Amino acid sequence: MYLSEYTGFKIPSINGHKMISSLIQKNIILKDVRAKDGEITFRAKKNESKKIIAFFGEICYTYKTTGESGLLFLLKCFLKRKGLIAGILILCTVFGLINSRLNVIKVNGLKTVDYASIVRILDGAGVKKGVYTKNIDKKHLEYLITSSIDRVAFASVKISGMTLIVNIYEELPPPDLIDMTDDVPLTATKDGVVTRIITFQGTPVVKIGEAVRAGDMLIAPIENIGGIPIGLRAVGDVYAKVYYKGEVVFFKDRIVTVRTGNYKLASEVQICGLRIGNAPVSPYTIYDEEIELQYLSPLPVKITRHRYYELKAEKINSVFEDELQDLIKRAAAKARAQLMDGAEISDEWYVIRNDAGGGKTVEYYYETEEKIS
Repeated sequence: MYLSEYTGFKIPSINGHKMISSLIQKNIILKDVRAKDGEITFRAKKNESKKIIAFFGEICYTYKTTGESGLLFLLKCFLKRKGLIAGILILCTVFGLINSRLNVIKVNGLKTVDYASIVRILDGAGVKKGVYTKNIDKKHLEYLITSSIDRVAFASVKISGMTLIVNIYEELPPPDLIDMTDDVPLTATKDGVVTRIITFQGTPVVKIGEAVRAGDMLIAPIENIGGIPIGLRAVGDVYAKVYYKGEVVFFKDRIVTVRTGNYKLASEVQICGLRIGNAPVSPYTIYDEEIELQYLSPLPVKITRHRYYELKAEKINSVFEDELQDLIKRAAAKARAQLMDGAEISDEWYVIRNDAGGGKTVEYYYETEEKIS
């Protein structure tokens, strides 16, 4: 962007280069001289433009001015818009006042403590939406929370912009005491085939290689001590092969939705969490929606752009052999979604099942060894 004011010119390419040379010989400084599509464009300082216009007038040469530019020109245009300036000043003042008031209260770390009990303490201290953030005594709020609720061991209060953040650290619950004299059996938590049995207390009632279902007894709550059966709590670790299955059905004829190429863009503006105007609505009955968020920091303004893509239904015919690899991947993904984090897979395979009516189903299996007690 040029600081000075400039005037743009456009002349025909025919004899245009001679005109440019003549202007330069008159010690007129030209900027951005370009030849394109049978025309030559250039710019000159505003105080030089009168000389250029006079020169073209003397020789009756055809020319056009393309407008003024430069930082000073834009500044003058801006300063002429008194209403715009006043509006901006008012908005800046309003947003400055809004930005100094509390708008959002966040409470983190709650497990057993009720959110409403924290809010009641804040309300009692006069801390609610709309108050000036500079008037909030954070240390006093921390003291009120920890002294009012027995289960809170520690609390920290922070202010970030228009948001009050309360972090709660609850006391650890006392450990559960297990009565080892209760005659409680050890049961299976999952279906599987037993691979290992480690007994600490009680009597195993299953064998390695035996299939069990969730809920079946693994270790009985009884031991023979000196030939006398004694009831006690069964304790041990039982491992088994556990199987996870995912399946996908193949349809020869199926309906899919595809984008037509038509789309509409709608924007939603929120200030301090309040929507301006009505919520956007898709103009299409069947559609895909993509959402883009933009925050005008440091102002409390959020712009949500909704892009609606029109969809249409199409019927397609598929060949099983062409779709097989995709079906396997989808079935494997369904089975994998059931696995525990860190599960060690010992084997995996898939089978194709022929269904009644000529349909087909792809089943994918994962085998893992897990503790099921």
